[in-house]
Amino acid sequence: MAESGCLLNSFSKEFEDFLGNRAQCKDFKKPGRSVLLKQSTKLRNGDFVVPSVFVKAAFPEQANLESFLSSKEATESLLSLSLPVQHLSTSADGRLCVKLSQPLTFHKVLSSVEKLKSNYGCLHSSGEKVAIVNLVPNYYRTCDDDVNDGGQSLVQLRGVLIASHVAALLKARGFVVHDVRPNIQGALGDFWDSLCDGVQASAVDLVSATQEKILQATAESKYRISNIQERRHLSSHDDEGMKHCERRDEGINASGDRLAKTGEFVLLDLKKFIDENNLQTGKEWYDPNLKTVTVLEGHQPTRLLEEVIFLQRTLDSVQTKAPVVVHVASHGRSFHSQQVDMTWRTLNPCEVTTSQTHLVYNSVAARKSTSTTEQLTAQDFWRLRHAQMREASVLKYGDAVQGAGWEDTITAMTAAAIKFELLFTSCQNIAKLDLSIKESGEGPQDNKGGAFILYNCARLATLFKHYQEDVQAGVYPDLPDISSVDLSLLKEEEEWELLFNYILPYPYLVQGTIVEVNKTRAKILTHQVCSFLIALSRDLSSYYRRVRVLLEPRAHLLPVMFARLHLLKGVQQVMHNGLSLLGIQPLAQM
Repeated sequence: MAESGCLLNSFSKEFEDFLGNRAQCKDFKKPGRSVLLKQSTKLRNGDFVVPSVFVKAAFPEQANLESFLSSKEATESLLSLSLPVQHLSTSADGRLCVKLSQPLTFHKVLSSVEKLKSNYGCLHSSGEKVAIVNLVPNYYRTCDDDVNDGGQSLVQLRGVLIASHVAALLKARGFVVHDVRPNIQGALGDFWDSLCDGVQASAVDLVSATQEKILQATAESKYRISNIQERRHLSSHDDEGMKHCERRDEGINASGDRLAKTGEFVLLDLKKFIDENNLQTGKEWYDPNLKTVTVLEGHQPTRLLEEVIFLQRTLDSVQTKAPVVVHVASHGRSFHSQQVDMTWRTLNPCEVTTSQTHLVYNSVAARKSTSTTEQLTAQDFWRLRHAQMREASVLKYGDAVQGAGWEDTITAMTAAAIKFELLFTSCQNIAKLDLSIKESGEGPQDNKGGAFILYNCARLATLFKHYQEDVQAGVYPDLPDISSVDLSLLKEEEEWELLFNYILPYPYLVQGTIVEVNKTRAKILTHQVCSFLIALSRDLSSYYRRVRVLLEPRAHLLPVMFARLHLLKGVQQVMHNGLSLLGIQPLAQM
């Protein structure tokens, strides 16, 4: 069994080998074709299907296909796969339909979840794969980072949440992860710890051995350009660049006596470095406008160089020769992110091989034209959602909503709601928020996802609490070990769907979120876990409303109750594991 519990991956490989060994035509799977085995959208016709193009290629003659389907040896072999197959059949359109043995599959999958618990879906870390997640700071105002002084913008908040989630996903993929947290500009409200999982501002220690190494590398770099050299360099290449240099000189001299006296600043020729190292430029690669970058002003590191020092200090502490560095930057800071990347490459004093990649996230906007996010800080947004969550709770539970316990619950639900709102949308797209204030205390539908999931977690926790109380009262016996439970009693269609659509593919989904981190542009599906948990909660809620789990304590009813409890234990574990990747603590009760 795979260490992450990913039976789906193991089964896919085993079934492909199984079919390949028995196919009439051995080279039926040509390079470039899509996945051989696909999950069926209509479970009544089979759990998996093999597209007809593969079936026809593997068995050109119908007689050979029929012989294969009726083979006793094939039937027995199928039962020994990671997911036991009950039978194979063909559909009217020529597809091969694969039907799993539900009782055996229930047992295998739920046993795997029970064994791995919080590690279900996560790869074991050998310590060999190391990742550094660098949240690129928003020091300057940009078109997508407009905020009043003294508060965090929603774009900055989205960046912090995405970076935290990326770190969790990389850990689940088996990486040892080191976070680089820049000095967060602006005031942090009391909400910050609840929402950002204790993320604190960090400052660069400018008096350090790391800084000395970087400054020494700057002084010795063959890509170094002084202010006088830059004028000559730019005048022969770019008139606009010359004008920009003059404008910057004016700003430097006007900013303080120190810089006015020295009048010295140092740049690096990034374009020369790119050309000499044959680095690709273009849409999916490095920006072709990377030319020069200022690293010293009056012998002092610029903010950009401070970021490089911070990264180098993190790398020095990692003590590995080949980490992956994921730069997480807003759309308005993506060019700056590449400047940091290229500057670090140019000045790396230890010649450590690093694979740097960039995950760019988009802005945050109001869903309705009557509202705007331009002046709304993260703290304003928190207050709005917190007030809506409180009012909705009062409407539902009345006067019971009071005291420290309820305050903690409302705070937890608010944090979960905001995380889902900002992470549910693919990070490449604009996160659109409904900021309207509706009557009767009803908040927008956008903020219901996280709270709805926590509500379902609380329902399951309450269910198991009531069961344990009844066990202690002598109403029910202890829950038997899963090996002695008859899981063939799980006959409801929704029960199979909960296992097949959610518990079984969860490890596959988590591992699939990290698509690409070895190219200039990273591809990480930061929205996928949120979408999965919302869909799971909807189907769980539907099942929970329709099916009674805790039955009367009669001998003939206990076996089916035990089977359902084990199924819901699996669902609960998957929900908790998914929420953990989002930095959300599940509620034990409402």
